[in-house]
Amino acid sequence: MRIETLTIEKAEEYHNEIAQLYFDNVRSNAFHEHYILNEAYEKIGSLIDHLRDDTAIVYGAFHNTELVGFIWAYVHQFREEPRMYVSEIRVKEEYRKRGIGSQLLRLIEDRAKEKGLPAIYLHVEARNREVRRLYEACGYVEERIQMRKGNE
Repeated sequence: MRIETLTIEKAEEYHNEIAQLYFDNVRSNAFHEHYILNEAYEKIGSLIDHLRDDTAIVYGAFHNTELVGFIWAYVHQFREEPRMYVSEIRVKEEYRKRGIGSQLLRLIEDRAKEKGLPAIYLHVEARNREVRRLYEACGYVEERIQMRKGNE
């Protein structure tokens, strides 16, 4: 298993695989049943654009040549504080519980420290207890809670 920075070229090479990982993640969210794969391809196209603009930090986890996970982060102003925002982190289900997610987070945390940022933040689905436990084990704490009510 190796983790490396995803360059523009590498992100383009693995565009389909990253999009599939992103798609699977969005579809696991109960509020996005109608999300289509084409939208995931567009989102990852946006990730590649951000790499071109040098505004994204992306790492990929590989088993041999297979992309098994990735993390995408960028600097974002949150109220009065610049923070590193983890836009997306995903590890294929069959590769979970091997420390890949923790390693990806640590790399982003290291980059945030290098940039002198005081904090890292991310969003997690309330019902995703497995991922919440990972984040808590890595030292993340709840800061805000978002609520939703449908208009049925």
